[in-house]
Amino acid sequence: MAFPNSVTSKLRMQSGVIGEVSHAGPKRARTAIVNTEVETNNVFGRAFTFDDMAVESVKAGGEGVFAGILINPKAYALTEWNGVFNGSIGEFLDMGEIYVEIEGAEAGQIGAVVNYNADGSLTLGEGTAIPNCVLERHLPSQETPNLCVIRLTN
Repeated sequence: MAFPNSVTSKLRMQSGVIGEVSHAGPKRARTAIVNTEVETNNVFGRAFTFDDMAVESVKAGGEGVFAGILINPKAYALTEWNGVFNGSIGEFLDMGEIYVEIEGAEAGQIGAVVNYNADGSLTLGEGTAIPNCVLERHLPSQETPNLCVIRLTN
């Protein structure tokens, strides 16, 4: 087999991986036990709030204190819904830049406030505002219109 001596431009990465930290810089994450009523809402790149602060358990969405965005998908077993099982210890980013999927992001602008819905999915429209979180760096690409980077500065 010959050594490759050219690069095919069709193989370039269009964007990032949902739930992965996107750029080097200050970042902070916490760990907590995932405990959501609907387990399939435990998806990487979604917002989580504290369910029970005494045992440090979190749930997707909710109305409690913001815990962070579920990150680091390469550290967990694959699931059918790109997330984690209840009872897993998850990592939740509350400061840094991360690739996420946002509903309606194609109409967004850099600096737009990011919100979350009851299931933890992110949106630029209605929902609960994520503290100190904005659409950042890259607007969504045409190939992946809902994939973009957000910045959390908590």
